[in-house]
This record gives sequence, C-alpha cells and structure tokens, in this order.
Amino acid sequence: MTEEKYFTLNIRKALVKKQKWRRSEVAVLLLRRLLKRHLKVEKIKFSQTLNNLIWKRGIKKPKTKIRVKAIKEGEYYKVDLAS
Repeated sequence: MTEEKYFTLNIRKALVKKQKWRRSEVAVLLLRRLLKRHLKVEKIKFSQTLNNLIWKRGIKKPKTKIRVKAIKEGEYYKVDLAS
C-alpha cells in the first residue's frame, strides 16, 4: 500500500523578502526544504505539473500557496498537485 500525505504550503512570507527576478527559483527551493522537514526524507521529486504551476506566471510572480500530495515510492517521495 502506498503512503499519501497532503500539505498546503504557504511561502508568501519568504518570497516577499527575495528579489523579484529570483522568486520562482526560490519557491522551488523553499518547497523542497519544507517537504524535507515534514516528510523526514532527503530525496524528493517534483512532478512536471507542479513545476509548471510554479513557473506558469514567470520568474517574478510564482504561486504563493500550493496544495500538494506526496506519494512514497521506495526511498523517495514524488510530489504532485493535490486534486
């Protein structure tokens, strides 16, 4: 049986402090850091749909509140958008 966990991650406070031209890049790093802390695992893979959602509005205006679903696959978690 696969293990699924749902998270709603709000990264607005951290993104406001960063330069506008790096916000989407930093959003990916912040999501990875938060999920590592909550899931207690080092290997995390983002799905292409989640990556496209973050970068959809460009580098300056990423989504600030994201609901994700983490599915355990062996030693790592695969993170996708929650439906």
